Amino acid sequence: MSHLSTLIASLGHDDPDFSVGRRPGGGRSSAVLALVSEAGNNIVLTRRPLSLRHHAGQVALPGGRAEDTDQTIVDTALREAHEEVGLDERLVTVRGTLPTAHVAASSSDVTTVVATWGGAGTVGVVDPAEVALVQRVRLADLANPSARATTRHPSGYRGPAFVLPDLFVWGFTAHVLDALLDYGGWSRSWDRERMVEIPEEYLGAQRLLGGTL
Repeated sequence: MSHLSTLIASLGHDDPDFSVGRRPGGGRSSAVLALVSEAGNNIVLTRRPLSLRHHAGQVALPGGRAEDTDQTIVDTALREAHEEVGLDERLVTVRGTLPTAHVAASSSDVTTVVATWGGAGTVGVVDPAEVALVQRVRLADLANPSARATTRHPSGYRGPAFVLPDLFVWGFTAHVLDALLDYGGWSRSWDRERMVEIPEEYLGAQRLLGGTL
């Protein structure tokens, strides 16, 4: 069985180990899209502009808050991906979801929708006010032990991080990527005692707001 097939088979189950803070409930309903290509198994990541109030400068998955026009949380994820990176949902096959998690910095209960696509479609920055960069990263590269670390926020938060040549991933997105690697069997042993600081340009407004994720 391929890594991607293993990931798909693992979706839809309650996982008490998938947690980024307090349990969801009472937060604003939101969704992100974990879009994995069937060839190469790369995932679409974005980087938020430094001008945003929440998650400024952070690497993220396409996504945002649910709107009244969304019939389901899957609709939210697909709509946001279209608005942010120009994804054509007709090219996408939705596979399932990860457990909903609470993200304190934006007071949101976030569901990660996992989908696959052929990877031939075009994705890129649609609205620079929402997205500064769109990049595809191979899950195998994220699983490389040299890319793995633990990081800490000035607020005291500690969690997983991915240290790439041109991106630093921490917070909620790093938790999601960590779970995807585990579910799909990409994970490799890495040094969990390796501690790295969050680069200043990836903290953005979070330092001022005192957010943790």
